[in-house]
Amino acid sequence: MRLWPVVGAVLPQAMAIALSPVPMVCIVLVLMSRRPVRAGLSFAAGWVGALAIAVGLVAWLTDTVAEKNADAARDGVDLIQLAVGVLFAVLAVRYWRKRPEPGVPPPRPAVVDRIATMAAPALVLTGAAAALANLKNLPLVVSAASYIGGAGLAPGTTVVAAAIFVLAASATVLTPLLAVAIMGPDRSAPTLKSIETWLLANLNTITVILLAVLATVMIGNSLDLFR
Repeated sequence: MRLWPVVGAVLPQAMAIALSPVPMVCIVLVLMSRRPVRAGLSFAAGWVGALAIAVGLVAWLTDTVAEKNADAARDGVDLIQLAVGVLFAVLAVRYWRKRPEPGVPPPRPAVVDRIATMAAPALVLTGAAAALANLKNLPLVVSAASYIGGAGLAPGTTVVAAAIFVLAASATVLTPLLAVAIMGPDRSAPTLKSIETWLLANLNTITVILLAVLATVMIGNSLDLFR
């Protein structure tokens, strides 16, 4: 298989990770702290580093299995995608049933009130946790990385595919950081505040839509299991 079909197949998972509302709120709040660029770099380092390590490890393990038994590796990838799709369908229903009543603001995630005051080491750990210690993101990482590792790409091409996935999954962390670095904290603050307010107000709705779309995509991709 060539590089770009593999990248195209895992881009939905990458975009779903990038559009996770809680990490988006976290990076916005970090960029509104006293030292936004430094704090943002710390958070981004944890986020990107955790994703890169996890994707690289799962892709390597899947590639090792695929070298010995390609059919078993392909079936394993399909099973993972099916399991993840079913999990997301269940989570979508759960979040929908737990949605706030009209006019009632959704509860604020606990990390939101602490993140702006964290030191650099804590922000690195928080970025890593936001990337992987998440009921939605970790299955997406495992699913995408296993697909990349089982695609039969050359080692260098596998690294490129994994790097593109990590960068795409990090778009909503790296783009605001770059914008603040270029525009400056003062000019960026009103926009960041508006984004924070909108994300917190629509946290549950965004999550439900993401999970429902992902469940459909993942289950659809797994149907090759019944070939």
